Amino acid sequence: MASPCKFILQGDESLILKACQQAEDEVVRIEKKYSRYQQDSLLQTINNNSGKKEIEIDAETAGLLNYAQFCYQESDGLFDISSGILRTAWDFKSQNLPSQKIINKLLPLISWPSIKWDKNSIFLPKKGMEIDFGGFGKEYAADRAAEIFQQVGIKHGLIDLGGDIRVIGDKEDQSGWAIGIRNPKDPNKAISTIKLHQGALATSGNYERFMQVKGKHYCHILKASTGWPVNHWASISILAPQCLVAGSLATLTMLAEQKGLPWLKEQEVPFLAIDIHGQQFSNL
Repeated sequence: MASPCKFILQGDESLILKACQQAEDEVVRIEKKYSRYQQDSLLQTINNNSGKKEIEIDAETAGLLNYAQFCYQESDGLFDISSGILRTAWDFKSQNLPSQKIINKLLPLISWPSIKWDKNSIFLPKKGMEIDFGGFGKEYAADRAAEIFQQVGIKHGLIDLGGDIRVIGDKEDQSGWAIGIRNPKDPNKAISTIKLHQGALATSGNYERFMQVKGKHYCHILKASTGWPVNHWASISILAPQCLVAGSLATLTMLAEQKGLPWLKEQEVPFLAIDIHGQQFSNL
């Protein structure tokens, strides 16, 4: 998952150890299946055959594509899983901005509506097109791990996959799990702490991967329409019943920029939003 991951559980030790192995195996399975960094993953098999042939998919993959379609519609096209190709232009370790010419070459490859898929197969029509589940893959894995823990009888614990949190059940003493939300200006410190008794918490921010060029901040969340980073929100944290939903809402709000806050209020979920000037908006 390219980030620190952990399970924090309370209960019978032998049951916990067995459950942890099963949940870890499930997270690893999802990563191997959908990672864009593993050439033998199903995702990369799909990408490597863009413009060539359709690839057979299973019910799990079809379900995730359905969810991608839902996010695309809800965001008016802002959330587009074919926009991951932009990462080939943006190297945030280089401290150098890509040229508009390079970005312009990639923009025609970003077109979720042009992709042909159903419950049995998927075909990317243009050579060089890619899809990327990075916008919700970790969150999906957290929810699947939670299902496994619940199935084997774990009643108290949480899953933390790189900051995407899914609660399995409250602490044994019902005091709640204290979760810190990072300060975008100083990520090693918490700007707020909340107690979770159930549900999930996910955060999307401009401080994980970024670069500063001539005093301007460029983050890794890129707009499918322009190929350039968003630049309105520093951090969006969402509470929702599932981690998949929390993470998607956070990313969609980041992409919506100025329109994000009124849209987020319509979703009727608890949130903490911090803009690039440090102003906070919250209903936690």
